[in-house]
Amino acid sequence: MKNATKFCIITIVIGMLLAFTIFTLFANGMLTLDTSSPFLNILILFAGAMLVALLTGSLAAKNEPRLREAYNCCGNLAAIGGACLTLAAFLTSLSPDFSGIPFALGIAVCFFFLVLLLGGILCFLHAYFSFRPVSCGSTSAPGQTYTRPGYEEIPLNDEVGRCRRPIL
Repeated sequence: MKNATKFCIITIVIGMLLAFTIFTLFANGMLTLDTSSPFLNILILFAGAMLVALLTGSLAAKNEPRLREAYNCCGNLAAIGGACLTLAAFLTSLSPDFSGIPFALGIAVCFFFLVLLLGGILCFLHAYFSFRPVSCGSTSAPGQTYTRPGYEEIPLNDEVGRCRRPIL
C-alpha cells in the first residue's frame, strides 16, 4: 500500500497544479466560458456516473482484503473527488455571470476535484489488482512455520491463510 499512498499524494499535487493553472487562465481572461455552455452540466453528470459506478462496483465485489485495502486510500479519494466535484460544479453553475475571480475559482476547484476523482479511480484499480496478501510464516524459510508456546494456529477463510494468535 506504500505505492498507493504515494500515488494518492501525486494525484493531489497534480490536481493542485492543474487547478492553479486553470484559475490563472480564467482569471486573466485567456479562457472564457459562455453562459449557454453545457460544460458544468456535463461535469455533474460525469461525476454522478462515476460515483454510481464506484458504488455499484464496491457493492458487487466480495468483501475481501484486497478490496478493503484498495478502498481505504484510493477509493476514499475517488469518492471525495466525485462528491465534491458534483457540489462544486453545481455551485459554480449558479454564478450569474461566467467571468471574474469567483467563477475562475469555482472552475479551478472543479478541475481539482476532477483530477482527484480520476486519479482516485486509477489508484483504486492499481491497488486492487496489485494486492499481495501478507504471509504469516517465516521469511527465511517460506515453507516452514515455527510454533511458540501460548499461541495457536487458526484457519482463516480469506486470502491470508494461516496466522497465529495468542491464546487468551
